[in-house]
Amino acid sequence: MKVNQKLETFLHRRGFTHPDVRSLVRNQLYLTAGTCFFAAVAFGFAPWALALAAGTVLTTFNFWSLAKFGQHLAYMRKGAVVSLLIRFYGRMLLSGLVIYGLIVWGQCSITALLAGLSSVVVNAIFWGVAGFRQKAKEA
Repeated sequence: MKVNQKLETFLHRRGFTHPDVRSLVRNQLYLTAGTCFFAAVAFGFAPWALALAAGTVLTTFNFWSLAKFGQHLAYMRKGAVVSLLIRFYGRMLLSGLVIYGLIVWGQCSITALLAGLSSVVVNAIFWGVAGFRQKAKEA
């Protein structure tokens, strides 16, 4: 069984039922693994590489949570707004505390941390461009 199929099955069992959401999460996991591997191989355990990996892992955790909850949010009849706000601010508070800890106590590079946090934006751009190119070929 191919790695993509195994990961697709893993994500589907975890509640990612929509194929586009599953694709985005799968690609983000690949991007995170690739970033961590690249940082370890290219820079070793340098503080900059660890900050890059930490930012990527943190944004992947947030993206995983948002994507999973977002699928269920569309089908909620009552309490969707309150539930969304509680989860959003809870994740924001937790992420802020982790980032604060990484910068203050971990002495992480802010630039590397921001580069890691922006990995989800890179993922979304590539996913959008790939989808656009596929639709252009069909037309």
